[in-house]
Formats: sequence, structure tokens, C-alpha cells
Amino acid sequence: MKGARRIHRPNTSGNAFAPRQFAVAIAIYVAIALTGLSIATLSQSVRNQHIALGASQRQQDALLAEYSRLLIERSMLSSYQNVDQVAEGRLAMAFPESIERAP
Repeated sequence: MKGARRIHRPNTSGNAFAPRQFAVAIAIYVAIALTGLSIATLSQSVRNQHIALGASQRQQDALLAEYSRLLIERSMLSSYQNVDQVAEGRLAMAFPESIERAP
């Protein structure tokens, strides 16, 4: 076969990227970068929520302490001795000498 022509095929092996492969590689790198940014954003959001939770818990503790003090104060003010002192001192009330029942 002296006159046979050789068919030239392009060299597909090697380091050269085809345009489609290059586009896929860029898309993968962009997806990885976007994933990293979303993870960083979510981590910051979790940190902020944790800080807000701590502040809310401190506020809850302060309110519970105030509520306990108010309960103690209410029980002290409604005690019989305190009511008796206020009635006699401020209101000039006296306990009756005798109690009569109406018929």
C-alpha cells in the first residue's frame, strides 16, 4: 500500500483540556467556593444566635430573681402582723371590744 493515506487524529491524551471539561472544572470550583461561603455565613449566624441565647438566659435569670423577691415581699406584706400594724398605725383602726351579732 504505497499510496495509502494516513488519517491524522488529534492527540486527545495529555494535559490539554477540552472546552467542555474546562467549563465543568470551573463550575465545580465555583460550587465549592459558594459552599464554603455559605458554611462561613451559617457559622456566623449560629454564633450570633448563641450570643442572643446567652443574653436571653441572663435576662430570664434576672427576672426570676426579681419575681422571687416580689413573692417574698408580697407574703411579708400580707402577713397578719403587718396588716394589723398598718390598720392600727396608718388607718387608726382598733379591734372592737366585743362582737355583737345582728338578729
